[in-house]
Amino acid sequence: MIHTEDLRVNWIDTDASGRIHYTAALRYFEVAEHGLMRKLFDGGGDPSSRSFGLPRVHVEADYAAALTYPDEFACSARVTAVGRTSVTYGFEARRRSNGEVCLTGKIVAVAVGPDGASMPLPPEFRDVLERASEV
Repeated sequence: MIHTEDLRVNWIDTDASGRIHYTAALRYFEVAEHGLMRKLFDGGGDPSSRSFGLPRVHVEADYAAALTYPDEFACSARVTAVGRTSVTYGFEARRRSNGEVCLTGKIVAVAVGPDGASMPLPPEFRDVLERASEV
């Protein structure tokens, strides 16, 4: 399953060059990820409702084409892999005007318990993620 968010580059997202600051890509990815989780869990993707955390342990972004203020783009998120304790999300941002791929990336999150130690993904959570990765 792929979830897509329609976004716009805001002035605050840019640096002195007029392009997005490199950290903006990670915020865009997170917006798309939260939309995906809401869709997968019927609105129950709220992290405060889980008994475990999903901190990021790896993030990457590749910048293929400049995004500048006030570009409109679509940022999509999908589950690309589900491990014993982790989930990997893949991302792609395409310019609305011509479909050009501007950003691609990946985020890996690991399930942790209240003590901060990694733990297996809960079975019901894992099942939903695995089904989403197959679509």
